[in-house]
Amino acid sequence: MRFAVFHLIMALWVLWRFVLPLDLPRRFKAALALLVVVTASFSTVTVFFFGGLLSPEAPRWFLIAGNSGEAVLLFLCGLTAVREVLILLSVLAGRSGEKMHYVVQKDRRTALGIAAAAAGLAAAGVSEGVSAPEVRRHTAEIENLPPALEGFEFVQLSDLHASALLTEPWSRAVVERVNALRPKLILITGDFVDGTVERRERDVAPFADLRAEYGVWGCEGNHEHYGDYEAWMRKIEALGIRVLRNAHTVLEVKNPEGKSAQLCLAGLCDPMAARFGREMPNLEKTFAGAPASREALRILMAHQPKFFPKYCAQASFALQLSGHTHGGQIWGMDEAVAIINGGFVRGFYRRSGALMYVHPGTGLWNGFPIRLGAASEIALIRLTRKQP
Repeated sequence: MRFAVFHLIMALWVLWRFVLPLDLPRRFKAALALLVVVTASFSTVTVFFFGGLLSPEAPRWFLIAGNSGEAVLLFLCGLTAVREVLILLSVLAGRSGEKMHYVVQKDRRTALGIAAAAAGLAAAGVSEGVSAPEVRRHTAEIENLPPALEGFEFVQLSDLHASALLTEPWSRAVVERVNALRPKLILITGDFVDGTVERRERDVAPFADLRAEYGVWGCEGNHEHYGDYEAWMRKIEALGIRVLRNAHTVLEVKNPEGKSAQLCLAGLCDPMAARFGREMPNLEKTFAGAPASREALRILMAHQPKFFPKYCAQASFALQLSGHTHGGQIWGMDEAVAIINGGFVRGFYRRSGALMYVHPGTGLWNGFPIRLGAASEIALIRLTRKQP
Protein backbone atom coordinates (compact mmCIF):
# COMPACT_ATOMS: atom_id res chain seq x y z
CA MET A 1 0.00 0.00 0.00
CA ARG A 2 2.84 2.43 0.82
CA PHE A 3 4.37 1.90 -2.60
CA ALA A 4 1.01 2.43 -4.28
CA VAL A 5 0.58 5.75 -2.45
CA PHE A 6 4.16 6.78 -3.27
CA HIS A 7 3.66 6.04 -6.98
CA LEU A 8 0.32 7.87 -6.97
CA ILE A 9 1.99 10.98 -5.53
CA MET A 10 4.73 10.80 -8.16
CA ALA A 11 2.15 10.39 -10.94
CA LEU A 12 0.09 13.37 -9.74
CA TRP A 13 3.21 15.53 -9.54
CA VAL A 14 4.35 14.60 -13.05
CA LEU A 15 0.86 15.12 -14.47
CA TRP A 16 0.51 18.52 -12.80
CA ARG A 17 3.96 19.97 -13.35
CA PHE A 18 5.22 18.15 -16.46
CA VAL A 19 2.34 16.98 -18.67
CA LEU A 20 -0.29 19.72 -18.19
CA PRO A 21 2.00 22.71 -18.88
CA LEU A 22 3.22 21.24 -22.17
CA ASP A 23 2.34 23.14 -25.34
CA LEU A 24 0.77 20.10 -27.03
CA PRO A 25 -2.64 19.16 -28.48
CA ARG A 26 -5.05 17.70 -25.94
CA ARG A 27 -5.02 14.22 -27.47
CA PHE A 28 -1.24 13.98 -26.99
CA LYS A 29 -1.50 15.22 -23.42
CA ALA A 30 -4.23 12.65 -22.75
CA ALA A 31 -2.04 9.88 -24.16
CA LEU A 32 0.88 10.98 -21.99
CA ALA A 33 -1.36 11.19 -18.93
CA LEU A 34 -2.64 7.66 -19.57
CA LEU A 35 0.93 6.38 -19.93
CA VAL A 36 1.91 7.99 -16.60
CA VAL A 37 -1.11 6.45 -14.81
CA VAL A 38 -0.46 2.99 -16.29
CA THR A 39 3.20 3.16 -15.32
CA ALA A 40 2.39 4.24 -11.76
CA SER A 41 -0.01 1.29 -11.44
CA PHE A 42 2.63 -1.39 -12.05
CA SER A 43 3.36 -2.13 -8.38
CA THR A 44 -0.38 -2.34 -7.63
CA VAL A 45 -0.84 -4.75 -10.55
CA THR A 46 1.93 -7.02 -9.23
CA VAL A 47 0.28 -7.09 -5.80
CA PHE A 48 -3.18 -8.07 -7.07
CA PHE A 49 -2.32 -10.27 -10.04
CA PHE A 50 1.21 -11.65 -9.64
CA GLY A 51 1.52 -12.64 -6.00
CA GLY A 52 2.79 -9.50 -4.28
CA LEU A 53 5.41 -6.78 -4.48
CA LEU A 54 8.08 -8.74 -2.61
CA SER A 55 8.03 -11.66 -4.99
CA PRO A 56 5.86 -11.15 -8.07
CA GLU A 57 5.74 -14.34 -10.12
CA ALA A 58 5.82 -12.97 -13.65
CA PRO A 59 8.11 -13.30 -16.69
CA ARG A 60 11.45 -11.60 -16.18
CA TRP A 61 10.98 -9.36 -19.24
CA PHE A 62 7.67 -8.14 -17.82
CA LEU A 63 9.24 -7.29 -14.45
CA ILE A 64 12.14 -5.46 -16.09
CA ALA A 65 9.77 -3.51 -18.36
CA GLY A 66 7.45 -2.54 -15.51
CA ASN A 67 10.25 -1.60 -13.15
CA SER A 68 11.97 0.38 -15.91
CA GLY A 69 8.76 2.35 -16.40
CA GLU A 70 8.56 3.11 -12.69
CA ALA A 71 12.22 4.14 -12.75
CA VAL A 72 11.51 6.58 -15.58
CA LEU A 73 8.64 8.01 -13.52
CA LEU A 74 10.92 8.37 -10.49
CA PHE A 75 13.63 10.23 -12.38
CA LEU A 76 11.07 12.29 -14.29
CA CYS A 77 9.63 13.32 -10.94
CA GLY A 78 13.06 14.36 -9.66
CA LEU A 79 14.07 16.23 -12.82
CA THR A 80 10.73 18.02 -12.87
CA ALA A 81 11.38 19.17 -9.31
CA VAL A 82 14.77 20.54 -10.42
CA ARG A 83 13.04 22.33 -13.26
CA GLU A 84 10.62 23.90 -10.77
CA VAL A 85 13.58 25.47 -8.99
CA LEU A 86 14.69 27.03 -12.30
CA ILE A 87 11.17 28.29 -12.90
CA LEU A 88 11.12 29.89 -9.46
CA LEU A 89 14.41 31.61 -10.20
CA SER A 90 13.08 32.90 -13.52
CA VAL A 91 9.96 34.26 -11.82
CA LEU A 92 12.07 36.02 -9.21
CA ALA A 93 14.06 37.60 -12.06
CA GLY A 94 10.91 39.48 -13.14
CA ARG A 95 10.33 40.40 -16.77
CA SER A 96 13.86 39.42 -17.71
CA GLY A 97 13.00 35.85 -16.75
CA GLU A 98 9.79 35.50 -18.77
CA LYS A 99 11.49 33.97 -21.79
CA MET A 100 13.42 31.56 -19.61
CA HIS A 101 10.17 30.65 -17.83
CA TYR A 102 8.53 29.72 -21.13
CA VAL A 103 11.54 27.75 -22.37
CA VAL A 104 11.91 25.83 -19.14
CA GLN A 105 8.24 24.96 -18.59
CA LYS A 106 6.52 24.84 -21.97
CA ASP A 107 9.07 24.35 -24.72
CA ARG A 108 8.80 20.88 -26.26
CA ARG A 109 12.55 20.55 -26.66
CA THR A 110 13.08 21.08 -22.93
CA ALA A 111 10.40 18.51 -22.12
CA LEU A 112 11.93 16.06 -24.57
CA GLY A 113 15.34 16.57 -23.01
CA ILE A 114 13.98 15.94 -19.51
CA ALA A 115 12.14 12.83 -20.68
CA ALA A 116 15.24 11.53 -22.47
CA ALA A 117 17.40 12.14 -19.39
CA ALA A 118 14.88 10.30 -17.18
CA ALA A 119 14.78 7.37 -19.61
CA GLY A 120 18.58 7.23 -19.79
CA LEU A 121 18.99 7.26 -16.01
CA ALA A 122 16.31 4.59 -15.66
CA ALA A 123 17.93 2.35 -18.27
CA ALA A 124 21.34 2.70 -16.62
CA GLY A 125 19.92 2.13 -13.13
CA VAL A 126 17.89 -0.97 -13.96
CA SER A 127 20.70 -2.45 -16.07
CA GLU A 128 23.14 -2.00 -13.20
CA GLY A 129 20.59 -3.37 -10.74
CA VAL A 130 19.98 -6.69 -12.49
CA SER A 131 23.58 -7.30 -13.61
CA ALA A 132 25.85 -9.81 -11.91
CA PRO A 133 28.01 -8.05 -9.29
CA GLU A 134 31.72 -7.41 -9.59
CA VAL A 135 34.33 -8.47 -7.03
CA ARG A 136 35.47 -5.66 -4.74
CA ARG A 137 38.38 -6.02 -2.35
CA HIS A 138 38.37 -4.56 1.15
CA THR A 139 40.78 -4.57 4.07
CA ALA A 140 39.42 -4.95 7.59
CA GLU A 141 41.79 -3.58 10.24
CA ILE A 142 41.25 -5.64 13.37
CA GLU A 143 42.56 -4.73 16.80
CA ASN A 144 44.73 -7.46 18.36
CA LEU A 145 44.37 -9.72 15.34
CA PRO A 146 46.08 -13.09 15.98
CA PRO A 147 49.26 -13.32 13.85
CA ALA A 148 48.07 -16.53 12.21
CA LEU A 149 45.07 -14.65 10.76
CA GLU A 150 47.12 -11.86 9.20
CA GLY A 151 46.13 -11.70 5.54
CA PHE A 152 43.26 -14.20 5.91
CA GLU A 153 40.67 -13.55 3.18
CA PHE A 154 37.01 -14.47 3.00
CA VAL A 155 34.04 -13.63 0.80
CA GLN A 156 30.94 -11.90 2.09
CA LEU A 157 27.70 -12.04 0.11
CA SER A 158 24.54 -10.34 1.26
CA ASP A 159 20.99 -9.66 0.07
CA LEU A 160 21.07 -12.15 -2.79
CA HIS A 161 17.28 -11.93 -3.22
CA ALA A 162 17.02 -14.76 -5.73
CA SER A 163 13.70 -14.14 -7.44
CA ALA A 164 11.81 -14.07 -10.72
CA LEU A 165 14.01 -11.06 -11.53
CA LEU A 166 17.37 -12.50 -10.38
CA THR A 167 17.05 -16.00 -11.76
CA GLU A 168 19.24 -19.07 -12.23
CA PRO A 169 21.67 -17.51 -14.79
CA TRP A 170 22.32 -14.62 -12.38
CA SER A 171 22.88 -16.99 -9.44
CA ARG A 172 25.20 -19.12 -11.58
CA ALA A 173 27.26 -16.05 -12.52
CA VAL A 174 27.62 -15.09 -8.83
CA VAL A 175 28.76 -18.61 -7.89
CA GLU A 176 31.30 -18.73 -10.72
CA ARG A 177 32.79 -15.38 -9.73
CA VAL A 178 32.99 -16.37 -6.07
CA ASN A 179 34.56 -19.77 -6.73
CA ALA A 180 37.11 -18.20 -9.07
CA LEU A 181 38.50 -16.41 -6.00
CA ARG A 182 39.14 -19.77 -4.28
CA PRO A 183 37.99 -18.31 -0.94
CA LYS A 184 38.91 -19.85 2.38
CA LEU A 185 35.49 -18.97 3.82
CA ILE A 186 32.15 -17.71 2.45
CA LEU A 187 29.72 -15.79 4.65
CA ILE A 188 26.19 -14.79 3.58
CA THR A 189 24.49 -12.16 5.72
CA GLY A 190 20.81 -12.74 5.04
CA ASP A 191 18.01 -12.12 2.55
CA PHE A 192 18.80 -15.18 0.46
CA VAL A 193 15.60 -15.34 -1.54
CA ASP A 194 12.14 -13.97 -2.35
CA GLY A 195 9.33 -16.40 -3.16
CA THR A 196 8.37 -19.94 -2.31
CA VAL A 197 10.70 -22.93 -2.31
CA GLU A 198 8.78 -24.44 -5.23
CA ARG A 199 9.11 -21.27 -7.33
CA ARG A 200 12.75 -20.56 -6.49
CA GLU A 201 14.22 -24.06 -6.35
CA ARG A 202 15.88 -23.75 -9.76
CA ASP A 203 17.05 -20.17 -9.10
CA VAL A 204 18.84 -21.04 -5.84
CA ALA A 205 20.24 -24.38 -7.05
CA PRO A 206 23.60 -22.88 -8.17
CA PHE A 207 24.38 -21.84 -4.57
CA ALA A 208 24.94 -25.51 -3.76
CA ASP A 209 28.13 -25.23 -5.84
CA LEU A 210 29.74 -22.58 -3.61
CA ARG A 211 33.07 -23.93 -2.36
CA ALA A 212 35.33 -22.78 0.48
CA GLU A 213 37.89 -24.58 2.64
CA TYR A 214 36.18 -23.59 5.90
CA GLY A 215 32.66 -23.83 4.57
CA VAL A 216 29.74 -21.62 3.61
CA TRP A 217 27.92 -20.02 6.53
CA GLY A 218 25.14 -17.51 6.89
CA CYS A 219 22.60 -15.74 9.06
CA GLU A 220 18.96 -15.01 8.37
CA GLY A 221 17.64 -11.68 7.09
CA ASN A 222 14.27 -9.98 7.38
CA HIS A 223 13.07 -11.34 4.01
CA GLU A 224 13.40 -14.93 5.18
CA HIS A 225 10.50 -14.23 7.52
CA TYR A 226 8.15 -13.02 4.79
CA GLY A 227 7.79 -16.45 3.18
CA ASP A 228 7.73 -20.05 4.36
CA TYR A 229 10.48 -19.57 6.94
CA GLU A 230 10.95 -23.16 8.09
CA ALA A 231 10.85 -24.54 4.55
CA TRP A 232 13.51 -22.06 3.47
CA MET A 233 15.73 -22.80 6.45
CA ARG A 234 15.66 -26.47 5.47
CA LYS A 235 16.28 -25.69 1.82
CA ILE A 236 19.21 -23.35 2.52
CA GLU A 237 20.82 -25.96 4.75
CA ALA A 238 20.28 -28.55 1.99
CA LEU A 239 22.28 -26.29 -0.34
CA GLY A 240 25.25 -26.67 1.99
CA ILE A 241 24.87 -23.25 3.60
CA ARG A 242 24.90 -23.57 7.37
CA VAL A 243 22.73 -20.88 8.91
CA LEU A 244 23.66 -19.77 12.42
CA ARG A 245 20.57 -18.66 14.32
CA ASN A 246 21.63 -17.25 17.69
CA ALA A 247 24.50 -19.71 17.53
CA HIS A 248 28.23 -19.90 16.90
CA THR A 249 30.83 -22.28 15.59
CA VAL A 250 34.59 -22.36 16.14
CA LEU A 251 36.90 -22.82 13.17
CA GLU A 252 40.56 -23.77 13.50
CA VAL A 253 42.20 -21.69 10.78
CA LYS A 254 45.74 -22.41 9.56
CA ASN A 255 47.93 -20.01 7.62
CA PRO A 256 50.40 -21.08 4.86
CA GLU A 257 53.19 -21.34 7.45
CA GLY A 258 51.20 -23.90 9.42
CA LYS A 259 50.37 -21.58 12.34
CA SER A 260 46.78 -21.75 13.53
CA ALA A 261 44.24 -19.59 15.32
CA GLN A 262 40.63 -19.95 16.34
CA LEU A 263 37.92 -18.05 14.52
CA CYS A 264 34.61 -17.89 16.37
CA LEU A 265 31.89 -17.35 13.79
CA ALA A 266 28.46 -16.31 15.10
CA GLY A 267 25.08 -15.52 13.56
CA LEU A 268 22.07 -13.69 14.99
CA CYS A 269 18.40 -14.12 14.30
CA ASP A 270 16.83 -11.08 12.65
CA PRO A 271 14.61 -8.67 14.63
CA MET A 272 11.85 -9.13 12.01
CA ALA A 273 11.19 -12.40 13.87
CA ALA A 274 9.13 -10.41 16.40
CA ARG A 275 6.37 -9.82 13.83
CA PHE A 276 5.95 -13.57 13.33
CA GLY A 277 6.45 -14.79 16.90
CA ARG A 278 9.83 -16.37 16.14
CA GLU A 279 13.10 -16.32 18.02
CA MET A 280 14.55 -12.85 18.49
CA PRO A 281 18.26 -11.98 18.35
CA ASN A 282 19.99 -13.05 21.56
CA LEU A 283 23.69 -12.32 21.96
CA GLU A 284 23.97 -14.11 25.28
CA LYS A 285 22.69 -17.32 23.72
CA THR A 286 24.74 -16.76 20.56
CA PHE A 287 28.08 -16.64 22.38
CA ALA A 288 27.21 -19.07 25.19
CA GLY A 289 30.14 -21.46 25.58
CA ALA A 290 32.21 -19.64 22.94
CA PRO A 291 35.95 -18.98 23.45
CA ALA A 292 36.64 -15.57 24.97
CA SER A 293 37.42 -12.78 22.55
CA ARG A 294 41.07 -12.78 23.67
CA GLU A 295 41.33 -16.46 22.74
CA ALA A 296 39.55 -16.42 19.37
CA LEU A 297 38.71 -13.85 16.74
CA ARG A 298 34.96 -13.29 16.95
CA ILE A 299 33.04 -12.43 13.77
CA LEU A 300 29.34 -11.68 14.19
CA MET A 301 26.89 -11.94 11.29
CA ALA A 302 23.84 -9.72 11.87
CA HIS A 303 21.74 -8.75 8.86
CA GLN A 304 20.60 -5.30 9.99
CA PRO A 305 23.42 -2.85 10.83
CA LYS A 306 21.46 -0.34 12.92
CA PHE A 307 21.84 -2.42 16.10
CA PHE A 308 25.65 -2.38 15.92
CA PRO A 309 26.12 0.02 18.90
CA LYS A 310 23.70 -2.06 20.98
CA TYR A 311 25.47 -5.30 20.11
CA CYS A 312 28.86 -3.74 20.94
CA ALA A 313 27.54 -2.85 24.39
CA GLN A 314 26.19 -6.37 24.98
CA ALA A 315 29.04 -8.57 23.76
CA SER A 316 32.69 -8.55 22.79
CA PHE A 317 33.51 -9.24 19.14
CA ALA A 318 36.04 -7.94 16.64
CA LEU A 319 34.03 -7.68 13.43
CA GLN A 320 30.34 -7.45 12.58
CA LEU A 321 29.17 -8.22 9.04
CA SER A 322 25.84 -6.78 7.95
CA GLY A 323 23.85 -5.91 4.84
CA HIS A 324 20.18 -4.92 4.51
CA THR A 325 20.67 -1.32 3.28
CA HIS A 326 21.68 -2.21 -0.31
CA GLY A 327 24.11 0.68 0.02
CA GLY A 328 21.33 3.19 -0.53
CA GLN A 329 20.98 1.97 -4.14
CA ILE A 330 20.78 5.46 -5.65
CA TRP A 331 23.26 8.23 -5.36
CA GLY A 332 21.76 10.72 -2.92
CA MET A 333 19.12 8.37 -1.53
CA ASP A 334 21.72 6.97 0.86
CA GLU A 335 21.03 9.87 3.22
CA ALA A 336 17.44 8.72 3.70
CA VAL A 337 18.59 5.11 4.06
CA ALA A 338 21.07 6.21 6.73
CA ILE A 339 18.31 7.84 8.80
CA ILE A 340 16.36 4.59 9.13
CA ASN A 341 19.46 2.44 9.66
CA GLY A 342 21.17 4.19 12.54
CA GLY A 343 23.48 6.18 10.25
CA PHE A 344 24.95 3.04 8.64
CA VAL A 345 24.68 2.63 4.85
CA ARG A 346 27.74 0.93 3.36
CA GLY A 347 31.40 0.42 4.11
CA PHE A 348 33.31 0.23 7.40
CA TYR A 349 32.28 1.70 10.75
CA ARG A 350 34.03 1.44 14.12
CA ARG A 351 32.52 1.54 17.60
CA SER A 352 34.14 0.69 20.96
CA GLY A 353 37.02 -1.18 19.36
CA ALA A 354 34.76 -3.29 17.13
CA LEU A 355 34.58 -2.93 13.37
CA MET A 356 31.52 -3.38 11.14
CA TYR A 357 31.33 -3.82 7.38
CA VAL A 358 27.95 -2.98 5.82
CA HIS A 359 27.70 -4.83 2.53
CA PRO A 360 25.88 -2.87 -0.24
CA GLY A 361 24.21 -6.06 -1.43
CA THR A 362 25.00 -8.73 -3.97
CA GLY A 363 21.50 -8.54 -5.47
CA LEU A 364 18.33 -6.54 -4.79
CA TRP A 365 14.62 -7.11 -4.44
CA ASN A 366 11.89 -6.76 -7.05
CA GLY A 367 10.30 -3.70 -5.49
CA PHE A 368 13.15 -1.33 -6.36
CA PRO A 369 15.65 -2.88 -8.81
CA ILE A 370 17.66 0.28 -9.50
CA ARG A 371 21.29 1.06 -8.74
CA LEU A 372 23.11 4.29 -9.51
CA GLY A 373 26.26 5.16 -7.60
CA ALA A 374 25.86 2.23 -5.19
CA ALA A 375 26.97 -0.85 -7.10
CA SER A 376 26.28 -4.37 -5.93
CA GLU A 377 29.30 -6.45 -5.05
CA ILE A 378 30.97 -9.68 -4.12
CA ALA A 379 33.08 -8.53 -1.18
CA LEU A 380 36.51 -10.09 -0.73
CA ILE A 381 37.63 -9.02 2.74
CA ARG A 382 41.22 -9.32 3.91
CA LEU A 383 42.03 -9.25 7.63
CA THR A 384 44.99 -7.25 8.86
CA ARG A 385 46.12 -6.04 12.28
CA LYS A 386 45.16 -2.47 13.15
CA GLN A 387 48.19 -0.40 13.91
CA PRO A 388 48.22 1.61 17.15
